[in-house]
Amino acid sequence: MRIILYLGKGGVGKTTVSAATATAIARSGKKVLIMSTDVAHSLADALGVELTPKPIEVEKNLFAMEVNVLEEIRENWGELYSYFSSILMSDGANEVVAEELAIVPGMEEMISLRFIWKAAKSRNYDAIVVDAAPTGETMRLLGMPESYGWYSEKIGGWHSKAIGFAAPLLNRFMPKKNIFKLMPEVNEHMKELHGMLQDTSITTFRVVVNPENMVIKEALRVQTYLNLFGYKLDAVIINKILPQSSSDDYLNSLIALQQKYLKVIDNCFYPIPIFRASQVAHEVIKTDQLHDLSQEIFDGHNPSEVLYKDDKTQLLEKVDGKYVLRLHMPNVEITKLNVNIKGDELLVDINNFRKSIVLPNILVGRKTEGADFEKGHLNITFAN
Repeated sequence: MRIILYLGKGGVGKTTVSAATATAIARSGKKVLIMSTDVAHSLADALGVELTPKPIEVEKNLFAMEVNVLEEIRENWGELYSYFSSILMSDGANEVVAEELAIVPGMEEMISLRFIWKAAKSRNYDAIVVDAAPTGETMRLLGMPESYGWYSEKIGGWHSKAIGFAAPLLNRFMPKKNIFKLMPEVNEHMKELHGMLQDTSITTFRVVVNPENMVIKEALRVQTYLNLFGYKLDAVIINKILPQSSSDDYLNSLIALQQKYLKVIDNCFYPIPIFRASQVAHEVIKTDQLHDLSQEIFDGHNPSEVLYKDDKTQLLEKVDGKYVLRLHMPNVEITKLNVNIKGDELLVDINNFRKSIVLPNILVGRKTEGADFEKGHLNITFAN
């Protein structure tokens, strides 16, 4: 089984690329589920069908669904939802506001992850393609499997202490059933899913970008945090590439700008495979057009395979009390290397090649102490 998650800034064409990938896998004879975890769903528009929170068959082997967090909470988490909303109403919030605020932090991400876990555990599909929410929400989603255990322990501990300390006051707000009994069960699901997400033979992540500065910076941030979480980025898809020439001067200026950023993408994401899709003058909707798009993007490659199998592109370790950033950069001549920090970016220059890495927060503001090259990895040491 394969799980493929598509990430990227809103508006880059992530949903279209996800749907194209799923269609290609389905037409190769494998049973595939594509699901959207984005609150602003557009997967139904891309496929040209009405979707629900339950999988529907779009065509042979291709199933699709849109995760509806609110509906899931009301149907299956009613006790927890009612509990928090009743507390909010007792503090003066009106019923509508209380229902909105009763979605506790992390619940949306947890529910989205549980949908992925349930689909994977069902063994009903050969592949699951996830059209994820824009970057910020997705980073919280990907951090949830590790952090959920901490949250469940804290909430469970808070619940026990509160009941023991102020039972008479709280009893009127408490449901008859113990809603916190769900925490350990869900925690086990999150642990199991975390193992799946970190198993590079099962799960890989792909980032969709446009040749634009802000989009590239956000994609680099995705790459950094995927590496920190131990997840595998196996492809970059550049979408909406303009033709190389035009008779229109304005369009030529945009083409020149794109060519500049295409080179930046090649340098920054090397050695990860980079695939390309052209800007078209029409909407790419319904499965036939999506399949055509997949043929352009993957150009003979099997989209269900793991497309990059080498070491992590970067790894952060603590060695002798200092942070060491390990970058996978084969064939580097260390004598021609220059490393600089600009804001939250690390700039690595080798001849005419420049790799930009968005630093994790823990390294921002620290100075570099030195660099060495060992077995295809550039190791950069940061001061305490």
